[in-house]
Amino acid sequence: MGILVVMSVMTGRAVEISATQAERQREADLLYVGNVYRQAIRHYVEMPGANGQYPSRLEDLLMDPRFLQPVRHLRQIYPDPETGQRDWAVVGAPGGGIMGVHSISTRKPHKLADFSEADANFNEKQTLAEWVFTYQAGTTKKP
Repeated sequence: MGILVVMSVMTGRAVEISATQAERQREADLLYVGNVYRQAIRHYVEMPGANGQYPSRLEDLLMDPRFLQPVRHLRQIYPDPETGQRDWAVVGAPGGGIMGVHSISTRKPHKLADFSEADANFNEKQTLAEWVFTYQAGTTKKP
């Protein structure tokens, strides 16, 4: 009987550790994908002849409607690693358009410090939704 109790406690702990590892991996994936979006928005805004215009919708990053020749800033609309869906919340640019994205997840992140320079403002954020990946034209920090 005692062995069964010990085995069940150990199994429960292993499941908990595995779930934590999966959450940490999704956070790492969120950082990667969020920065892919940030880079795509930067590329869109900084295209020669673009006049600093932001995309009207995320799909504009797939096929830039401003040019006759196809210009792709993003290969696909990537899903949010935390939700598994393409349900990003978008951040509006001051003059219109989209300047960034963030997850809708309200889960508390495991990672609270030691972010890259581009993501330094994520330090001590309380939810993954607060990890906002934006590009603002004229800033010197680039991912």
